[in-house]
Amino acid sequence: MDLERLYGGSFIDWDAVSASWNKRTVSSRLLLFAARRYAEAAPAPDGTRAETLAPVSLPDDIKRAYAATPPDEEEKARLWGAFLDAAVAAELEMVSYGERPPLLHELRAGLVQAAEEAGARTERGRWFMARHDALPGTDLPDSPDYLPI
Repeated sequence: MDLERLYGGSFIDWDAVSASWNKRTVSSRLLLFAARRYAEAAPAPDGTRAETLAPVSLPDDIKRAYAATPPDEEEKARLWGAFLDAAVAAELEMVSYGERPPLLHELRAGLVQAAEEAGARTERGRWFMARHDALPGTDLPDSPDYLPI
């Protein structure tokens, strides 16, 4: 598993986040606040990362936050995690209710595996588990075959 790519937010569907922004969802507006908080403390932007969000319709603050190289420092890593959590929440607004359980199961499993590969007691391992714990739907069964009625 490419832990650096995963840490960089490769699991986010930015097209869905953009659709959430265009629908003016509450979670997409909260993403803007998280992006601004992270961008204040963020390192210099990375041109390759900036290209990822070039085709989507999102505010410059969100694009600038994502374009910044993900940090290694503890406080900035916390802000980076909050930004990605908000992006996932905005993405989930666009996922139909019936498709959420399998998606959340897959994302949780990937984050647990990433934490194990990074070392559960390392700072990066704890970061992956914090993303895991921030996901909604902990009341859903662990089976990816669960379909809500």
